[in-house]
Amino acid sequence: MGSGSRNWVLTILVVLVSTAAGPIARGGQAVSFVVTGRDGQPAAGVALYLPDVRTPTTVPPVVVDQRGEAFVPVVSVVSVGSEVQFTNSDRTSHHVYSFSRPNNFELPLYKGNGRLSRRFTHDGVVVLGCNIHDSMLGYVLVVESTRLGITGPDGHLTLADVPAGRHGVRAWAPGLDRENPPEIGIVEVSDAAPVNVSFQLAVTSEAPAPKRRGSLAGSDY
Repeated sequence: MGSGSRNWVLTILVVLVSTAAGPIARGGQAVSFVVTGRDGQPAAGVALYLPDVRTPTTVPPVVVDQRGEAFVPVVSVVSVGSEVQFTNSDRTSHHVYSFSRPNNFELPLYKGNGRLSRRFTHDGVVVLGCNIHDSMLGYVLVVESTRLGITGPDGHLTLADVPAGRHGVRAWAPGLDRENPPEIGIVEVSDAAPVNVSFQLAVTSEAPAPKRRGSLAGSDY
């Protein structure tokens, strides 16, 4: 996803992999998503999650790098209470901030290979900016879920250890409602044969870059 405006429609193919394809940890199922754009090409950087699944699972730390004066990845998704690590692979300094209350924050000017972190304790979309480079724009989606992820370059995402039952699937990308990411459908997980379900998700435009309004503490962004 770039930082400019765009109009696109995502077609989401959900493939439920049953235990017949091989059991995974804790006896759950693997749910594999394939996301393509309106042109049939893979759609990377789309956040997907199951809001009703909050049982613990092991996930790697989320790292947001600053590379080529851009946030990499542009979109991240984490569970409420998770810590996000910010790194800087550029030679120049960056000053990361967000006006997105109640998750607003500011990281001091820094460069080099060190890592600064921020723990997000409220759900919602956190819009990231840099006080040095106005063109930089990124997002961290914080959700009340423990089954979540971002589609890769090939448009694929697999969520492991999904418990049996009916689960709503929500998706978010820049341009969708920040307050209420849309539910794009229901998936049924059981020991039955694999199931294919297709959905359509309309994305109208990407969100505007955050604007600096003096001190972060006084902002209502």
